[in-house]
Amino acid sequence: MKKYLTLKNLGWVITALVVFLLGMGGFSKITQTEEMMGNMTFFNLVPQMGWIGALEIVAVGLLAFPKTSMFGALGVSTMMAGAVSLHFSYLGGAGIFMPILLGVLAWSAHCLRTYTVKA
Repeated sequence: MKKYLTLKNLGWVITALVVFLLGMGGFSKITQTEEMMGNMTFFNLVPQMGWIGALEIVAVGLLAFPKTSMFGALGVSTMMAGAVSLHFSYLGGAGIFMPILLGVLAWSAHCLRTYTVKA
């Protein structure tokens, strides 16, 4: 009987969640949606918005492929560390939970998919 509830499959579910959330954020930065323009105007990052979105999409693309998932997790956590620092400097630390969670989930997904425990 095949087991479907494995740690590796949990890693793939977490990967799908991170890819969906950050992929949508990156896509909205590239297409410059109205809500993202308001956010980036507040943070004074409108000229860099396209590059930030492209880097987010590259990072989640690297995370999705097993051979490059370590580089993707590193890219996602680096992007989220930048988001945390922006939230501390502009908002006084408000709203840092989600970027920290996404960075931790990216590394968790990589580790669950990559490393196996030998009994």
